[in-house]
Amino acid sequence: MPAILMAIGILSITCFNSCKREYINYSTTSDVNIYSYLEAQADQFSLFKKIIDKAGYASFLNTYGNYTLFASNNDGVNAYLKATGKASVDNIDEATAKNIVSISLVPDTIATQLFTDGKMRTPSTAGQYLITGAANVGGVSSITVNKQANLVKGNLRFGNGLIHIIDNVLLPAPLTLAQMIEQNPNYSIFSEALKATGFYDTLNVAAAANTNINRKFLTLVAQTNAVFNAAGIADFNALKTRYSTTGNPKSPTDSLYLFVAYRVFPELSYLSDIVATSSHSTLAPLEVTTSMLQGDKILLNNDIFNGVLEPGVQLDRALSDNSASNGVLHSAASNYRIKVRKPTPVYFDLGDQPEVRRIPGMYRGGGSKRVNFNLGELADVTWIGRGGAGNFFAYLNTPTVPGSGDYYWGNDYVYFSDRFQPNSNGMAQIEFKTPLLVRGRYKVWVGYKRIGTGNPVVVSFDGLALANLLYLNEATADNQSDALLESRNLKRYTESPAVSNSNGFTSKMVGVINVTTTDRHFIRFNSNGTLSQPVGFDMVEFRPIDMASQILPRFGRNGSLIY
Repeated sequence: MPAILMAIGILSITCFNSCKREYINYSTTSDVNIYSYLEAQADQFSLFKKIIDKAGYASFLNTYGNYTLFASNNDGVNAYLKATGKASVDNIDEATAKNIVSISLVPDTIATQLFTDGKMRTPSTAGQYLITGAANVGGVSSITVNKQANLVKGNLRFGNGLIHIIDNVLLPAPLTLAQMIEQNPNYSIFSEALKATGFYDTLNVAAAANTNINRKFLTLVAQTNAVFNAAGIADFNALKTRYSTTGNPKSPTDSLYLFVAYRVFPELSYLSDIVATSSHSTLAPLEVTTSMLQGDKILLNNDIFNGVLEPGVQLDRALSDNSASNGVLHSAASNYRIKVRKPTPVYFDLGDQPEVRRIPGMYRGGGSKRVNFNLGELADVTWIGRGGAGNFFAYLNTPTVPGSGDYYWGNDYVYFSDRFQPNSNGMAQIEFKTPLLVRGRYKVWVGYKRIGTGNPVVVSFDGLALANLLYLNEATADNQSDALLESRNLKRYTESPAVSNSNGFTSKMVGVINVTTTDRHFIRFNSNGTLSQPVGFDMVEFRPIDMASQILPRFGRNGSLIY
């Protein structure tokens, strides 16, 4: 069973297939509830039952409900007593007993098959989330709980919930994020930065005491002294000299303030959560951090910008996923800061999808090739269809024969099923995740090959419809200048001679957008009528509104930009 559980975890240890495995047995009993089982199995749980009694949870666990209890066996309690220098359970005070039981009890029934490498779906009664993970010691793989205990036996089912037996005592995280950093000498530079910028106070409020519902749990990406030293920063004064632009690190406009704010996410994200979402808001206004999983590496800000890979920073997994009373602490393996960018044009080839690129020789591979994708097969493209065989996304290469009338950029294009229409056998809506866009204002141009029908397409950005409808029978006229066409929100966008009218290849300016965060966003196409033939959609241009030219560069069949 552990092999199955760990395979579903995003960060599963890769050596399980070659290791000796402990198998978890599933059991059922005729006992009415959790407490009566612990009472009946005194040889295993007499000590943990005493802790429950001292905490005052006996009657609570003796009633019906839906709970999951991580119950420490006697060996686990004895290990805890030895580690804390206590002679017996009698030496545990009531407050400590309450802490132990409240963190061990989840008001939900969560079987082991629902464990992932990260936080559980429901917080414990202590108000903190438990995390599960994987460990391998001496060739034996096991499931860990809160990095404090190993799972011995799981899924004992009772009338009021489940018991999972563990080999140690669970304890709630006692420190806030600020205190965790302050008490670890390896983070002394970062701790001084927290205090100098005022973020120590922000990160020093326990979730239970925080009245701001949006700040109860935070995620902090810190840096050790060694990471700062490797970047040429010997101490806090050197850090302040490098980054503080105003001399007042508490000022929200100061770069050191923003340096720290950029490392605080207003969310509770363990490693598995970080890789499950491609971008994360930060306390630096309007700035996000992107994330991705590359092999077994978790990378922040590893972005392709204007076709060029900007290498990101790796999270140190061994120093990450540390629970605090108000969030989780991660550690970056190298120094990083906000990337300062100005709005810049982004030319989005709609066929440039990771799944297309993974097919050998397919993406802009020359010749005449085609591949169809069904709903769910593309990570960054979703759609709504009305059923039927025509509900698919098609990527096509066009022939590269000299003199061909097709002038798609890069010799490829896409179309949205056999019929882009909101009725049977067609697709009504399709949405793409864009490349990274720097915050700013942009004109949005959609490049397509003209067809005979004029039914409109509505284009939306992040769910907001843009001003200009896209009529796919609109085309550029041979005798009209670029300036005249632009005044009509049209242009020739390909390399073909103007006299040939690009064989119907046209770009329409569908509206102006205000990108408020530097991030990937969403562009959507909605069909408002019957388009009974495939529509060759080529590309979307995001050009800054103050760009010197909205016409140049044009786009070549070989993928080039033509100025």
